[in-house]
Amino acid sequence: MNIRIEAAQAGEIALSPVLPSSLQPLQIPDTIGYGAAGPYGHVLMQQMEGEGITAIYHSLYFTQGDQVIYRSDEPAIRLQIILRNSYHYESMHLGKGILHERGISLNYVPLVNASLKIRPGETYSHFSVYYQKEHLLTLQSSFPTLIPFLAKICVEQPALFGENYTIADAAILSVVDNILGCTYSGHVRELYIHYLCTELLLLSLVRMTSNTPSSGTIGEEDAYRIYKAKELLLQDMGSSISLSSLAEETGLSIYKLNHGFKAIYGIGAAEFLHESRMKMAHQALSETDTTIGIVARASGYSHPHAFALAFKKYFGYTPAFVQRSSRAAFFISSFIVFLIPFS
Repeated sequence: MNIRIEAAQAGEIALSPVLPSSLQPLQIPDTIGYGAAGPYGHVLMQQMEGEGITAIYHSLYFTQGDQVIYRSDEPAIRLQIILRNSYHYESMHLGKGILHERGISLNYVPLVNASLKIRPGETYSHFSVYYQKEHLLTLQSSFPTLIPFLAKICVEQPALFGENYTIADAAILSVVDNILGCTYSGHVRELYIHYLCTELLLLSLVRMTSNTPSSGTIGEEDAYRIYKAKELLLQDMGSSISLSSLAEETGLSIYKLNHGFKAIYGIGAAEFLHESRMKMAHQALSETDTTIGIVARASGYSHPHAFALAFKKYFGYTPAFVQRSSRAAFFISSFIVFLIPFS
């Protein structure tokens, strides 16, 4: 996907495949990186290929407020998932809109021409997957609402799939994490990314056609207060923080705090903290040798048994199972590496 970027204040931003030294630590291994950095901040696009499917991880940071414009002369069937910050955009074909963190959009444009409002000193990131028409044609019998969407694509008419604002759930976010964390290389990597991007499309279509009620809209300033509350919750997930103190620190009422979390993340503040604790615990158990007791305390539980019960209720399996599975996978991969020189 050939994408050009310019900004109202910073001007044209020439992306280079040779990343500036400041961006090199941010590059995901085995991705095709295009980036630029300067006094204005930085832009980084990391591209992954999956046999006819292209996925791009975008990240932006500007030191001053600006209006960033994305352009491409190629048609695009794209699934967009916002990972960080609120995207206040205006598309030449789709009009004005807002996607907050975890917001999902499946759309088609005959060419890309969209502007994004950037707040100073804020990091923005989103994940875009570009599909071919054939990928959707095979799914229209399972998702009849795809038929009018595809009809517009066939006559090159801009289209937005779904009428309701859709928020990514934990399953969708987990697939995005797996794509970004893919450690395979070569043809196996392409197959794996293709598989995951197909799974991502299926999960997103299920989510967008489930008629999950939205919690309503939220103003721009209140959204950024919710993001501040989120950062406070994530700073130390082992400590307990009351909703009243969190609301007071962010300048929101308890009602607005919970309403804001539900509007952006689809769950209340307490549920968001629980979800974050479980995800952190799962990562620690699968990627490190940290004991269950230490992980329990870091997750806000004073007793490992209470943590294990909460973990099993959330994931469907125990913390010990995660540890055993991770160790088994490590020994198998180590054994394969050991055998390679003798094959």
